[in-house]
Amino acid sequence: MDIQLNNRVALVTGAGEGIGHGCALALAAAGADVIVNDINAEKGRATAAEIQKMGRRSLFVQADVSSADAVQAMFETVQREFGVLHVLLNNAGFNLFKNLEQTSLEEWERVMSVDLRGIYLVTRAMLPLLKAAGGASVVNIASVHAQATVADITAYAAAKGGVVSMGRSLAQELGKYGIRVNTISPGFISTPLLDRWFTSEPDPQATLNRVVGFHPLGRIGTPQDIGNMVVFLASDYAGFVSGTNITIDGGLTARLMH
Repeated sequence: MDIQLNNRVALVTGAGEGIGHGCALALAAAGADVIVNDINAEKGRATAAEIQKMGRRSLFVQADVSSADAVQAMFETVQREFGVLHVLLNNAGFNLFKNLEQTSLEEWERVMSVDLRGIYLVTRAMLPLLKAAGGASVVNIASVHAQATVADITAYAAAKGGVVSMGRSLAQELGKYGIRVNTISPGFISTPLLDRWFTSEPDPQATLNRVVGFHPLGRIGTPQDIGNMVVFLASDYAGFVSGTNITIDGGLTARLMH
């Protein structure tokens, strides 16, 4: 299956590193022009430069997806420069490893504002451009924590559960415009965020070995693993796929712990 996304325009939020970075490169490799969004200008510009070296058009737009004004400004830039949007990947996210008692109201609202409100703001703002595509694909990045989680990650798990539910509703709402909406729930993916968690552990190698052992496939995932699914969902091969949540976790959540 040779997926070609030539003459299509994609927007990836949180594309400066990690999953967003890998997905942006995967979309470009398939032929799409990619608008790179991130709150970190240095990392975002670096991603856009990589895409340009691949021979694709790329534009970096700095914006905090939790800010309505910043998102509106991003829409105006995309509208002016491209006029249409075929693929929207809502990837920007914020994690918090704290239990309920430790989580301040400000921290709770920050997680919700980026992980959940951000998808609402960006998708709503980009809707005219998605409609103009005459058939578009929206992919939202959730997490396995939406369906199987652990203690002390309450806000993040709640937000990601909301992302999955939002995707199901949006698929029904936007289907009449030819817009497909799907959700991807990654498990452990090798990203700078995960690396920072490993290094914060008393014995990083022991923690890594323990986590890898949870996976039937015997490894942690890569951003490319997620990017491959995003490319598929963006393509015509997924023309009848909408309203679903696809778990990509190497079999992690299929395992009964005993």
